[in-house]
Amino acid sequence: MLNSTIAVISYNTPHRKTQDVLFHLKAKNYTHVHVFALPFIHRENPFVPIFQHRPSRAIDLSPEVFCSHLGYQFSTTTSDTLNDQLHNLKADFILIAGAGLLPNQLVEQHKIINAHPGYLPFTRGLDSLKWAIMKNERIGVTTHFIDTEADAGFLIDQKYVPVYSNDTFHAVAYRQYEMEIEMLVEAIELIPNKTDFPSLSTTQYEATRRMPKAIEENLIKGFEMYKAKFLK
Repeated sequence: MLNSTIAVISYNTPHRKTQDVLFHLKAKNYTHVHVFALPFIHRENPFVPIFQHRPSRAIDLSPEVFCSHLGYQFSTTTSDTLNDQLHNLKADFILIAGAGLLPNQLVEQHKIINAHPGYLPFTRGLDSLKWAIMKNERIGVTTHFIDTEADAGFLIDQKYVPVYSNDTFHAVAYRQYEMEIEMLVEAIELIPNKTDFPSLSTTQYEATRRMPKAIEENLIKGFEMYKAKFLK
C-alpha cells in the first residue's frame, strides 16, 4: 500500500483537516500523494454556531508550500477540471479532505473516499454530531465511497465514538474529529482486504441542515442526557 498513488481533494487555502490528513499520510510513510486544491468560497455572512465543535485553526502556510514541505505534489483545480486531472493521475485511492458538493460526473467516474462525522445512515448531512446528540442517536464516524446521494454511497467502515464519565461536549467532538482523520487514512489499508461494500442509500433518514440556534442552545443539556445513556 505504501507505493499506492493517493489523490487528496481539498481547498486552495490553509485548511486544518487537510493538514491533519496529510500529516497522517506522511506518518504512515505514504510518498506518492497529490493534492488537488479547489477554490475556497468565502461567504459574506457565514453561519456562526453557538458551539463551535470542529478544530478550525490551520498552520498559516499556503497549501502549495505545505505540500512541498512534506514532499507531496500539489495542483490547483476547479470542479470542471478535476475529473480530467484524476483520470490523468490514475490514483489508486482518492480521499476527500475538504470539498463542497462535487459534480455528479466526477462522483460517478471515480471511487472517492469520504469520512463522515456520523454513523450512517442514521445521521446524515450537516452538524451530524449535534443532531446525533439531540436525537439520541449514537455518535460515530463512517468511511464510505460517495455517490450522488448525500452521505450515502457504499460503506467501508464505521465506528462508534466512546463517551466517558468525565467527558465534556468538546472533548467528545475532538475525539470524533481525530477518529475521522484516522479512519480516512486507514481506509487505504482496509479497502484491498474487503469484498463487500454495502449500500448506504436510504429514504428513511433525511439529511440534516445546520442546527437552528433555538435547538442548539439546549445542546449541552442534551449532551449530558446523551452521556447518561451511552456512557462507556
